Formats: sequence, C-alpha cells, structure tokens
Amino acid sequence: MREVAERGAGGSERTWPPLEFRVTVPAPREAVWRAFTEPELLVRWLSRQASIEGDELRLGWGDVAVACRVVQRTHERVLRSSWSDPSGAFPETWVVVLFHARGESTLVELEHYGFGRGGDWDELYVASARAWAGYLKNLKSVLGGGPDLREADE
Repeated sequence: MREVAERGAGGSERTWPPLEFRVTVPAPREAVWRAFTEPELLVRWLSRQASIEGDELRLGWGDVAVACRVVQRTHERVLRSSWSDPSGAFPETWVVVLFHARGESTLVELEHYGFGRGGDWDELYVASARAWAGYLKNLKSVLGGGPDLREADE
C-alpha cells in the first residue's frame, strides 16, 4: 500500500511516511463496509455529521468539516478518497481503506498518506495519527456491540 515515498535531496520536499492502521472488527465485511459508506452509520463511530452526494462525502465535527472525493469504490473491498484539511491551509491528503473478510470478522487496513514535512504539517500528521487510532478503536467497539467511546465534544 505504499503510495508516497520519501524524497531525498535534490530540491524535492520530503514527506511523512503513510499512517498505517490494521484492526480486526468483530462484524462481517458487509457491515464494516456500510459503516464507512453510509452516513447514518458513519455518525455512530467517526463523525457527528455525515452526508454523501454522488462521489462527495462530507463529514463534520461541530464547526469542523472535511470534504472527501471518493475516487475508488470497489464494493466491500477498497475505498479510496481524498481528505481535505478543514482549515484549508494544506493540500488534500488521501485515505485508502481495504476490507478483508475473516470469517465473521473483518480485517480493516487503513492508510492515510500525502503529508508534507515541517511546521504545521508535523502537527497535522501527529493529530491525524491520534485521531485515526481512536476512531478505529471506536469502530471496533461500536460494531462489536460495545459503547461509543468518543467524548461528547469529539
């Protein structure tokens, strides 16, 4: 899944390596796929607001909004989309999610890539790593019949 390579000397900007996560969710692949693609399910584990219109997915957390363009949707197997910076200060990054059936469970592999290096990029990279780790833990809890682990203000 390596989509972005670090660039060396020669004037090119260096990038952070992709953020990579693997989580086994105690639910069939169809249910996990729907949790990533249906607004009424996205709000149960990821965002507070969600809408889909055509290939545009909009996610919201209070006054923070992320607009995503879905560029690949291979039913129940691959979901690839852009991920906009809510502040508009950075170019969009990319998220790829792979879904692997494992009996009654699903292995989810998520890669978030396209982060530059330096200054605010570094903060965005670390914040994204923390956010995805927490949200994927929440996905596992919610789809496994457990509680929503998010704080009221996230």
